[in-house]
Amino acid sequence: MFRKMFLSPFFAPIFFGVLWGALLLVVLVFFNEQKFELTTDGQLIDILTYTGYGLMLFVMLCLVKDFKDKMLLWSISVMLGVAALLREAGIQHHLSSTDSTPFKSRFFLNPNNPLSEKIIFGAVLIMIFGALLYLAIKYTKHLVTSFFKLDTITWSIATFCGVLVFAKFADRFPSHWRHLNNLDKLPRDFIDIWSLLEESSELFLPYLVIIILLQHHLCLKKRLFIN
Repeated sequence: MFRKMFLSPFFAPIFFGVLWGALLLVVLVFFNEQKFELTTDGQLIDILTYTGYGLMLFVMLCLVKDFKDKMLLWSISVMLGVAALLREAGIQHHLSSTDSTPFKSRFFLNPNNPLSEKIIFGAVLIMIFGALLYLAIKYTKHLVTSFFKLDTITWSIATFCGVLVFAKFADRFPSHWRHLNNLDKLPRDFIDIWSLLEESSELFLPYLVIIILLQHHLCLKKRLFIN
């Protein structure tokens, strides 16, 4: 019964919607005054996020045999997973000797930043964006067509992408809102709410990847059993 539910195309969106909603409800009702503190380093959301990334990489390694015919896809997924974990850890703020982060356009346009660092970090960006472009070119057509066929993996991937886009939107929205309205600063509660929305949604990204991997594993076993 649970296996059938787990392999439903609606499992991932319901999993995210219910648990995210429950988390926000608990925080806003019982810990409203501490909602910003809960999103800071070393606090509950941070711990759950790192736990998720650790479990995600562990599951990737355990299920490597599922990708024996798609080792490039597995390798790219592991690389992007490690990159996401390092970004979550804030490594980008400790790489450049002269700037706050080497992964923004201003870093490459600033003549005071060393050319060697621009070449190294530029190569890293090209590698990451190249990997994403490869995935987009190879799988977008399949994902679009299979989405309307209620394919389980596709719907889970769509849920992951939707959460990722929302998290990035929540991250940027306060600063864009401030500039749009010509405000010197934003109310503390406004910033705290959007910080909570960003961090709490990002928390589920590695867990959604785990769901995708396990669904893929079970679907493979199901096909092998039928064959």
